[in-house]
Amino acid sequence: AVVSTQSGHYGRGNDTGALYKRILEAGAEFEIGDYGAYATNSLRLEKGFRGWGSEMNLDKNPFEAGLGPFVKTNKKTSFIGQEACKELLGKELKTKLVALTVDTHGYLDPEGNETIWFDNKVVGNTTSGAWSYNKNTSICMAYLPPGDLAELGSNVYVELLGKRYKATVVNDPMYETEAVRTRNALKQAQLQA
Repeated sequence: AVVSTQSGHYGRGNDTGALYKRILEAGAEFEIGDYGAYATNSLRLEKGFRGWGSEMNLDKNPFEAGLGPFVKTNKKTSFIGQEACKELLGKELKTKLVALTVDTHGYLDPEGNETIWFDNKVVGNTTSGAWSYNKNTSICMAYLPPGDLAELGSNVYVELLGKRYKATVVNDPMYETEAVRTRNALKQAQLQA
């Protein structure tokens, strides 16, 4: 059995070759082909999907990572970290994950762990980055201090190869998944009915 998801695919190793061949044959009329990890990373970032070890790690809590809506601290069934999350609910965030576009003129892209500057001071770091084919610009996720710098439209500078490039806080996600687009269209239709 093989399961395919928006963020990856999983299956038995002995089925992989045959499955790969059948998928290419079935998709020939649609001109499907191979794509790599950089393309996957770009799509992940556009959709606002967090990656373990980059956007999510042991140093950040789910609220800082923008995952608050998915944390149900009032569940009847307990979960590991439930009490810690309850304690965090009333506290101010130390940092906030944001999406950025970076004006590199297409010469290079952030990859993660680059320094972010504002007013000649280090204010944060990138977590992941890539070229966005949908936005036609460099993009990244980054942790910034909560407040004005993390607000939509704010500008900071990402340091790449010793040079600072202007970056702008944009909507997260930058590109809505099909499920979100469908849900929003249904809501809009209901409002107009």
